[in-house]
Amino acid sequence: MNQSARQQHWPVLLTTMFASFMNPFMLAAVNISLPDIQEAFSCSATTLSWVTNSFLLSNAIVLLPLSKAADIWGRVRFFKLGLLIFTIFTLLSAFSPSIYFLLLMRIFQGAGAAMMHVTAVAILTETYPAEKRGIVLGMNIAAVYAGLSLGPFVGGLLTQWLGWQGVFYVVTPLGLFSLLLAQLNLTNLHQKKGPAFFDVKGTILYALAIFAFIYGGGQIRHTYGIILTVSGILLMGLFFRLEKTRINPIFSVSLMKSNRRFAFSNYAALIHYAATFGIGFLLSLYLQVAKGLSPRDAGLILVFQPVVMAISAPFTGKLSDKIDPGKIASLGMLLTLFSLIGLMFLQTDSSLTYITTMLVVLGLGFGMFTSPNTNSIMSAVEKKDYGIASGLNATMRVFGQTLSMMVATLLISLYLGKHPISTGNADLFLQSMKIYFVVFSALCIPGIWFSLQRGQSK
Repeated sequence: MNQSARQQHWPVLLTTMFASFMNPFMLAAVNISLPDIQEAFSCSATTLSWVTNSFLLSNAIVLLPLSKAADIWGRVRFFKLGLLIFTIFTLLSAFSPSIYFLLLMRIFQGAGAAMMHVTAVAILTETYPAEKRGIVLGMNIAAVYAGLSLGPFVGGLLTQWLGWQGVFYVVTPLGLFSLLLAQLNLTNLHQKKGPAFFDVKGTILYALAIFAFIYGGGQIRHTYGIILTVSGILLMGLFFRLEKTRINPIFSVSLMKSNRRFAFSNYAALIHYAATFGIGFLLSLYLQVAKGLSPRDAGLILVFQPVVMAISAPFTGKLSDKIDPGKIASLGMLLTLFSLIGLMFLQTDSSLTYITTMLVVLGLGFGMFTSPNTNSIMSAVEKKDYGIASGLNATMRVFGQTLSMMVATLLISLYLGKHPISTGNADLFLQSMKIYFVVFSALCIPGIWFSLQRGQSK
């Protein structure tokens, strides 16, 4: 890459990194403010979990269709639209008069965030050459981890100073600044558009399947929850059959069947995010309720994991340009397994040193897995499939995160019912948390197998 090309590409990376920072920053900051939200709206623990679940469910439903739509009508256009939607509904969230209005705003926030994320990775992959892709994706992921790093601490301070609304107040101007960067740095970016056919039928079927499975899974102790979950599985089967017959599908069944490296890398991503995302949600409540820490102090503990992630991601991303990324990612998932096993033994009197050690191991595992695995996915496909590859990768991430929260919500519901989390039932909450770590420790084992068996990169 010559000097003029580098100068042209850096503003693109800067823009995507800033946008990539906001979404995880908000997720981490909102997790810290959950006890304050619960107190403000007097809601149950199960309803409280939907402050996170509604955002993720919306993400999971729209990511895959939007990745295809962006390929057709322009990724930059969808990136800017996602920023606008995210910023508007972030501001409206701060003025929520009820918990249900807040959940509705989070749904729209999730849709906007999906548009940003799926287009950012595709834009970077197309802009930079293959030999620079690992480090560029690593830097973009480092921005994600920087958001996760600052989120708990800053979110804790904002919650103590301004209440739970403070998080939304601060993210709104960040969104406006991101819009300005996108307008300045991406307007003249020339990108090819795909054929003007959009799979409407497949999109509707996919959305219904995801909603039924995820929402039903969270309510599976009820009869209607079982019916919805089974319906979601059946609808997903119909979706796969339909996509095999589509000329320009939103989900490439043939790509998943014929490209072992692409498929196994995505399966590993699904399992890794499912095994880890609920940890921040659960530990935020554990530290503030069971350990009695303030939002600020809880944030200081939780910050260890994403800081290690942010430091290690660029290095492992660069390393994956030289060494087979599958090997690095497999080692990262093994470290994740060790941390989950360690967290299984948490007690109400566990030391903060022990907790932070487990979070450091988890952060290193995450940093070693994500950048190389993303590089492996994007390097396994041709340029014409960058959009759908980025979309499927993002969908696996968000679907895994949603599954993680679904299991956490179900366990809390089984142990606490409709009661809010408090010091009086902290032992029951701790039991539900331990079951979560046991389940996902076991899930990591097939995840490591998929990661190891993906095959060598070309």
